[in-house]
Amino acid sequence: MGIYEGVVPFVSKVFGWQPFLAFPLRLPSPWWWIVSAAVIVVAVVVLDVLDKAKKRAA
Repeated sequence: MGIYEGVVPFVSKVFGWQPFLAFPLRLPSPWWWIVSAAVIVVAVVVLDVLDKAKKRAA
């Protein structure tokens, strides 16, 4: 989800794609990149928390 909703909108704007399930692209201009950037940040934070929990358990 982090890749498809976060990275794909930025790439699709560069190459002119119209991905069907990239919901941030349906938002107006200043909001789509804010939402996409927030999705990327949340995905990185969740992966970091999961990695730390995995290391703590091992």
